[in-house]
Amino acid sequence: MFRETRSPLLTSTFIALVAGQGISLFGNTMLRFAMSMWVLDATGSPTAFATVLAVSVIPTIIIGPFGGVLADRINRRTMMVGLDVLSGIVTVLSLIWITRVGFSITVIAGVQITLAVLDALETPTVQAALPQMFKRYGAGTLRQGMAVINQVQQLSNLIPSFMGGILYACFGIRLMMTITALCFAVAALVECRIHLESPRAESDGEKPFSPIGDLRIAFLFLIREQPALLRLIALCAWLNFILVGFSSVSFPFIVRNTLGFDAAVYGTCDGIVGIAGLIGTFVAGVCATRLRPRHASLSLCIEGLLILPPAISFMMPVDAWTRLLVLTGCLAIGMVAVDFLNLITFPTIQFKTPESMTGKVMALVTSVATCSQPLGQMAYGWLHGCLPVWLILLGSSLAILPFAAMARPMFDELES
Repeated sequence: MFRETRSPLLTSTFIALVAGQGISLFGNTMLRFAMSMWVLDATGSPTAFATVLAVSVIPTIIIGPFGGVLADRINRRTMMVGLDVLSGIVTVLSLIWITRVGFSITVIAGVQITLAVLDALETPTVQAALPQMFKRYGAGTLRQGMAVINQVQQLSNLIPSFMGGILYACFGIRLMMTITALCFAVAALVECRIHLESPRAESDGEKPFSPIGDLRIAFLFLIREQPALLRLIALCAWLNFILVGFSSVSFPFIVRNTLGFDAAVYGTCDGIVGIAGLIGTFVAGVCATRLRPRHASLSLCIEGLLILPPAISFMMPVDAWTRLLVLTGCLAIGMVAVDFLNLITFPTIQFKTPESMTGKVMALVTSVATCSQPLGQMAYGWLHGCLPVWLILLGSSLAILPFAAMARPMFDELES
């Protein structure tokens, strides 16, 4: 049981969860960054570089749902500790191999895939642990807990990106791998202080364990009992298709190719957008207790409208710097709107899902959303080869705005 304090967010269990996740994510991001840079330096091949990045997405799609099944069957603290220990062992073994043999693209790809598999198993575990801690305190507290986790994730992704370049340039891959192994070890020790009961058994718990059967139960729950959640998951996938495709393909292509700016300018703009996303998680966290599902329609509307000013700027005879400022400013503000939307939708799904199914359902959400990302990236890459920029931006806006109105009844149903 949890020890009660002034706030559920100040329990030793939640503090240990936040600290463990922050340290683990920091190490994971550090290692992925270092290995990607090493591949680029050693091969000089953008194809090899892109392949190493791409292979880490596949386990999230395939393995993620089974991670959700395990999260609903095994004690979630045990899962988190075990996965971080395994990640540390994989990092140490790869460090020993690289020290003795040197660069090997096969080893690096194997390490990336293995760590991605372990991360795909851990993500639904954390997503299932939050409702177990906070569901009894209400949706507002659950959103506050999710906001803290989001903030830690943003910081754990930003800081290694800033520090990683300096450490890699000065000390090379081995020191960064050593730091990563230590991060996993410390994270496992911190997570040992998490106190969570084992997931409650299903009413049909006497049936033998079957991952496919468990996933089938989760699908039937969404189809028969919570069709509004199923529609919400589909909406999240559609938004991921557009927003990830736009931010990861259109934004760099427009800045570098269409407007003709160099990598330094793009890096600055990308950093501004990243900082805006971090600020958004804090602002959304402050407002967490007042957020309701009906507010998601407003966030959707804002995201769609913010793509219109850049579209208009490319239709008007203005200079490249003006277009860059409009594009970067709107994308930065849009990141704040996305943070609000995430803090509404994910806790809503968690709160509407029985505790015994939280891991499976959240894993399905992550897998579906991840599937849509590469599809969106490919689609936007193809569009930039066929259409003018203003038309792509206008189409992106019109692909979001109708859903702001169409999804309002769904959000009202989820709120009731």
